[in-house]
Amino acid sequence: MRPKSTRFSPFRLIPLLALFASCHTASSYTSELLEKSALERTAKINAVIAEADIPNIILGYVTRDGATEFLAHGSLSSEDPTPVDEDTLYMIASMTKAVTATAALQLVEAGDVALDDPLEEVFPELREVKILEDDGTSRTPNGAITLRHLLSHTSGFAYFFTSPAIAKSLQFDPSNGFPLAEEIPEGQYDWGFGVQPRRIFDAGEDWVYGRGVGVAGRVIERLSGEDLDTYTKANIFAPLGMSRTGYNVSPELMTQLAPLHLRSPLTGELSILPSMRPARLERFYGGGDLLSTPRDYATFLRCMLNGGTLEGEQILSPESVELFFSNQLPAGVMVQMDPMEGVEAGGRRTFQGDYDDKFSLAWALEVGSEDGLRSEGAGYWSGIYNTYYTIDKERGFAVFAFSQLMPFDDPEVYELFRTYEDLVYRNTED
Repeated sequence: MRPKSTRFSPFRLIPLLALFASCHTASSYTSELLEKSALERTAKINAVIAEADIPNIILGYVTRDGATEFLAHGSLSSEDPTPVDEDTLYMIASMTKAVTATAALQLVEAGDVALDDPLEEVFPELREVKILEDDGTSRTPNGAITLRHLLSHTSGFAYFFTSPAIAKSLQFDPSNGFPLAEEIPEGQYDWGFGVQPRRIFDAGEDWVYGRGVGVAGRVIERLSGEDLDTYTKANIFAPLGMSRTGYNVSPELMTQLAPLHLRSPLTGELSILPSMRPARLERFYGGGDLLSTPRDYATFLRCMLNGGTLEGEQILSPESVELFFSNQLPAGVMVQMDPMEGVEAGGRRTFQGDYDDKFSLAWALEVGSEDGLRSEGAGYWSGIYNTYYTIDKERGFAVFAFSQLMPFDDPEVYELFRTYEDLVYRNTED
């Protein structure tokens, strides 16, 4: 039986908050153009959402000088009529990775580690991880892993859904399709996340999306002497005023978490998934698991647009932030993402299926812009629950979309995000 439909209302245009410099900078000019086109942009997005079936979504942008827009649609769920807004809590999954990369670069700036230092010296447990071959055998790696490898996804660490070899080495829970937790042998380091990490090639040999940034989170904890939750709150979220972001938040704030929905691959019908997240996390994964809000994450993106400084608080140097906008892949290596199995795009754009983009230390970098108006070199990434962002340093703005929906790369959500992004790009052209 189809669940009672989520209450759909036209997008509510939350007032633009703009801070304009007295001089007519390029950034303030962009903000002015976006403000003037707000009503037209909202009307066009309303026409698209009227044809979509999405439980709730927040679309928005933030400019370098602080102008913001949040377009909110829907309620928390079919069972909760509370409207979503820019302060609704979301599981942001792999959008955590850019935050972890920021924390890692802070330790590089502090002189605790260099990007190209062999990490086995500070984290000898890395020597325990062998290279998994396609035939199921394993071998000793050639060469050492560095922080640059971990952050750029060139370390060889992969996910089960990006490596058939890893998938074959695991057992899965038939009720949810996720790997069953592994028993950790006596004396072996427990990396967390239920299963031990696996590598499928030597460091620097290729690119594969995987658990490298999660491993980098463990390195951060070892070097800083603090768990990742404590470290990121003290060194990133508190300085930036991101009070609704963390691995663990207050019980009161947790009541504002948008539930996760599932779109049936057979019928397209939506249902609410029961939460699998513990009341409080005890271990913290650098590649995911953060909770945040559209407003808070927009603040983080704005800080990156401003070279690591916001409202007098510097969390990274401009030189470190520049690494986030420059290719870090070895010569001849490119991003390769196969389309999601079972996703029927129906002519709409999808996040995956890209084979020619680059990658920095925080996000992918656009090459070609063949399917939209995104600038060459703009950064972009996502979270598995259909959250997305694009950050364009040259144009001085970032756009984002927040939803809570599985499976990943939902064609309706992603096409809506890219339609909104294209409108923002068009509206910044005179």
